[in-house]
Amino acid sequence: FILIELVIVIAILAILAAVVVLVINPAEHMKLARDSTRMSDLQITHSLI
Repeated sequence: FILIELVIVIAILAILAAVVVLVINPAEHMKLARDSTRMSDLQITHSLI
């Protein structure tokens, strides 16, 4: 491989990684997980009362 080919491949991989991060949106998934935990805790508390 020549240097330019390696730079092009690394750039393409970086673009793909950025797109994957934007599509997955890990912050939104963490928020949904925390919300479901809160709802579960509320249901348990409500059933105990």
